[in-house]
Amino acid sequence: MISKALKAGAYDLDYMSRGIFPDDIDTHSLRAGGANALSLNGYSDREIQKMGRWRGETFKEYIREGLSSFSDGMSRAMKRNFQFVNVQSGVDSDVVDYTPDLLNAPYERSQ
Repeated sequence: MISKALKAGAYDLDYMSRGIFPDDIDTHSLRAGGANALSLNGYSDREIQKMGRWRGETFKEYIREGLSSFSDGMSRAMKRNFQFVNVQSGVDSDVVDYTPDLLNAPYERSQ
């Protein structure tokens, strides 16, 4: 019954449009997905192993770092303002307040 409910849910949620075919989903998907979800939420390998009653380390095959876990907060971090200093020809200048002219200027290599 659980297997049928999972497949029906996959059809209802239109998983096929995302490349996930309901016939490929079964109760084992819960076990693998659960291990992955716990990992992405910061649970340790030991905690995942205990909660999933994994005897060995097979669960690690199911743990996949989602792209979202790497890119979470990336755009905010990229907008952060750093205090860079441009050292050229022995003159220090702050480049935080750049102008479009500075961005388009040719790169000059100091000797």
